[in-house]
Amino acid sequence: PKYYSGDIVACKRMPLDTFFQWNKVYVLDTEQGPLIKRVKRGATDETLSIFSDNPDYEPFELPRTKIYHIALVVGVIRLE
Repeated sequence: PKYYSGDIVACKRMPLDTFFQWNKVYVLDTEQGPLIKRVKRGATDETLSIFSDNPDYEPFELPRTKIYHIALVVGVIRLE
């Protein structure tokens, strides 16, 4: 994984109708909690394809209506 437990992620909050920069990492606030994932074009205009940098997790489609807040990840602070 690119992000580890304990990392501090710097984000820029975006409006819900934001123009997504495909393949960039976002924090998505969803009904199942926050996700830090790469976002790509979905199968339809109403969905997004969500990818993890960790190969243990399969990509999935997420309806845009299930996203409550969006933030673009602009950096990470890691303590070792």
